Amino acid sequence: MLSGREAEVARILSALRPVASRQPDPNSSGSSPAAAAPGQDAFPPVLVASIGGLAGVGKTALALTAGHAAIEAGYFDGSLFIDLHGYDESPVQGGQALEAFLRALGVTPDAVPEAVEERAALYWTELAALAGQGRRLLIVADNASSADQVRLLLPGDGTHRLLVTSRHTLATLNARLLDLGVLSAQAAVALLRHALLTADPTDRRATEAGTALEELASLCGYLPLALHISAALLILEPCQTIAELNAELATAQSKLSFLDDGERAVRASFDLSYRRLPLDHAALFRLMALNPGPDIGLGAAAVLADLPLPAVRIVLRSLVQAHLLECMNQRWSMHDLVRDYASELSRSVLNPPQHTATEGAGQEAATEQARRHRQLLEHYATTAVSACARLGVQGAPPAPGDFANRDEALAWLDDERANLTGSVVASADAGHHDIVVNLSVVLYDYLTWRGYYDDLISVTTTACRIARQSGAPAAEAGAWNNLGIALSEASRYEEAFRAFDRALDLFTSLGNDNERGKVLNGLGSALRESGRPAEALGAHQEAVAIQRVTGDLREQAAALNNLSLAHQDLEDYAEACAAAEEAASLFQRLGDIANEASALCTAAFALQASGKIEEARAACRRALTASRAAGNPLVEAATLMTCAQLDDLTPPTADRISAAGRGGLRTGQRRRTPSRGAVRHWRGTHRGRRKGSGSRLLRTRSAPA
Repeated sequence: MLSGREAEVARILSALRPVASRQPDPNSSGSSPAAAAPGQDAFPPVLVASIGGLAGVGKTALALTAGHAAIEAGYFDGSLFIDLHGYDESPVQGGQALEAFLRALGVTPDAVPEAVEERAALYWTELAALAGQGRRLLIVADNASSADQVRLLLPGDGTHRLLVTSRHTLATLNARLLDLGVLSAQAAVALLRHALLTADPTDRRATEAGTALEELASLCGYLPLALHISAALLILEPCQTIAELNAELATAQSKLSFLDDGERAVRASFDLSYRRLPLDHAALFRLMALNPGPDIGLGAAAVLADLPLPAVRIVLRSLVQAHLLECMNQRWSMHDLVRDYASELSRSVLNPPQHTATEGAGQEAATEQARRHRQLLEHYATTAVSACARLGVQGAPPAPGDFANRDEALAWLDDERANLTGSVVASADAGHHDIVVNLSVVLYDYLTWRGYYDDLISVTTTACRIARQSGAPAAEAGAWNNLGIALSEASRYEEAFRAFDRALDLFTSLGNDNERGKVLNGLGSALRESGRPAEALGAHQEAVAIQRVTGDLREQAAALNNLSLAHQDLEDYAEACAAAEEAASLFQRLGDIANEASALCTAAFALQASGKIEEARAACRRALTASRAAGNPLVEAATLMTCAQLDDLTPPTADRISAAGRGGLRTGQRRRTPSRGAVRHWRGTHRGRRKGSGSRLLRTRSAPA
């Protein structure tokens, strides 16, 4: 049986299996069918089964394997096979196929009618005669390009069966349909190993390759054609290791050019499918390679195609039917090798041959393609602005846009995350520096909300480079600040310090005190988290002083909250309480109830540490009320965790209260400290127990210049 296709073979056999005749049992209520005489089927059999799939996915092999299994099982007495060459320049026509089948059925050449209709009539007559003799045939029509190409080959009655393979899903054929996907990783490795051992049973590469075979299968995208070609390349070079082939394939300028064994080529196979596309469908297929992520939604596809939604849906459906696209949950994607193929076609548009008759038209097409690409990137950027506005981060009121509420906005951001982060890189490569800088800032709120700090580091690193290349010091300074925050969240403190230092230098040279205060606040947070509370205290104190002068109440409140955390680390609880209460008051004044809840949690820990248990509990209750009003379940959950954590702490003794009032504990005493990570809500993930308050640090990003 075909390796890795057992389930698919079983499905084909199920369709080909003769159907037991059924009719109601006169002795029953009619609900239990009983066997009946031939020709009295209550449920007609499946006359046609069609296997569809991407070029090179193994449709013919599956059809032949299933056909042989059906004959061995006694389903049929014989078979007819024809390759219709449906995607070649000269496909087999219906009349030609009928002539071939009539001759195979024993009709002499001079008895084959000239007219196609007469050939079809004779074909059905011959099949009926065989049925009358109790003989059943399996008719296999391989490589059909359309339902019309096989309609004349339909068997006519319920005795015989027609099995079709096609790169298209033949939905209009009234057939049992099976769309064939690529192999599983395990089956792909088994195919490679089997091919090597079949050629040479002593080939040690098949059994001693370690993970190299798995890597090769992955590089081939688990596509059987690519796997067979790779195996052939290894067979042709017995001294080459699998690891060496993997390295060549991974670094090849074109995988498609590499995957060619002289007789078979992946690109040539894809060419046959692409050439049959209508011009507008081929254009969208090329454009799909420009999408920065692994899949695309309907709205973005419409922007890329510059078509209304109903029109682009029709084109996408056609490309899915041709198995050049895959669709799942209303998102469209390509097999890796198909994407490489589409990318090559796209690049060929951008680099038309010079000094040719079509040079002018090629340059026009390249200009149009570049416009569509920019249009798509702008779509992602502008929609991200609307979505992130719905998050309500940093007290920003919801802005009108495409999203009715926060959940809807988050769902879109989650779906498009790879496209959004990819858009930053794609915009940098395409020279769209404005999109790079602005989108990296817009994504800050979402990526910190979800805790995707690796993504945040990636996009902000790109923004730093592009802003510097563009000669935009304000944008570069903001990007360095945001990168410092991202690195801090990933606990990469030494790198964060360097980023903050660069941001401080730039904002100082620009004379922007407000942004310099933001950087100092972030730097202080990183210093505190890395175990340097005294230095953190100084940074936060300077940040508070700056923001008092600039009059930025939100930044002042954030710096005060973090200042309280630093005071708590240094066991100066009176100052910690004062700073946290002032922060909470400012956030309340600003209507930023989520951050008000956080500052109240900070105050609660400071109050508890100073022995004011009831006041700490009151602060917790106020925090819980604020967090519920914020409407964010993550904020509310974090506040509940803070309250629970406070309840678990041992009440301080009179001696400890006295020591706390003086700003420290007596020698030999130990203060139980809550885990800051335990209540770290919607800005990040738990990172273990830390010294200091259980409340979160409030970091503030820099806005685009």
